Amino acid sequence: MKKKVFFEEFDSIYYFDGISRNWKMEGLHVHNQYEIILFMSDDVGLEIGNRIYKVGKGDIFFINNREYHGTVGKEGIDYRRYVLMFEPEMIVQMSNAFGYNFSSLFEDVQDDVVNWMHLSGEKLKKVEKMMKNFESSISKNMDNIYNLIHVKLCFLDLLNTLSEWYHFFIEETKSESEDFVQTESTYEEVTLYRERVKQIKKYISIHVEEKMELDDIADHFYMNKYYLSHYFKKETGFTLSQYITNQKIMAAKKMLKSGMTVTDVAMRLSYSGDSHFISVFKKMTGITPKKYTQEKYQK
Repeated sequence: MKKKVFFEEFDSIYYFDGISRNWKMEGLHVHNQYEIILFMSDDVGLEIGNRIYKVGKGDIFFINNREYHGTVGKEGIDYRRYVLMFEPEMIVQMSNAFGYNFSSLFEDVQDDVVNWMHLSGEKLKKVEKMMKNFESSISKNMDNIYNLIHVKLCFLDLLNTLSEWYHFFIEETKSESEDFVQTESTYEEVTLYRERVKQIKKYISIHVEEKMELDDIADHFYMNKYYLSHYFKKETGFTLSQYITNQKIMAAKKMLKSGMTVTDVAMRLSYSGDSHFISVFKKMTGITPKKYTQEKYQK
């Protein structure tokens, strides 16, 4: 069934801080405003376009005004988040005034994947405080010029902080996992990524017959591929490619023992051909698939 999509009207500045239970948007929506959404609950589903991701507490997303999106809270569990939406013109004015393109936080999207980062510890507490300050400022009379200035200052402080942190977040993830240097912030993220690794291992087990690439898995779990590689190897002792190969060879052994031919196994496990499968199997086990089958029947 095709997902319902709809346009939704909001005020030029919209703020929400609250808890819902059994929350599920009736389809995907889009609006004129940019949106910052900070999740304060785990196991929340976030759908953006044709991607569905599982996100958790401390994940913050920067969504532009062209991306259809929606969220789903876990049934029976409180779903808490901060939502701040605002017209793009608000950022343009600040960008012009300070000579920095704050819009890049929402517009410089790589490979059609929305920008995001994970916050924890003192950073998460700081952003929560900023959100509360913003909420307090917009509750006042906006016809008063001083109150309006206070709103813009609170917004600028939040935007500047998030832009700076996101800049460093992106710079860190540009390094290959082999050259990855851990910082204090990456240690704070260990719990989040450890859970992701468990989910990835389960995903690989379920999809072992399919062709799986790092980029595809990173997109599916909404992770930066360099962070994924680093934490996966840290948790398992294997690179992602090695782990997938191991799982495929384990599956291949079962298939060969069941009487399947080498050609059938190669096709079933999405290898490019018999020779590729035989080469990988021999490299991993020390013998060819045919020899493995013969030894199995000799026992």
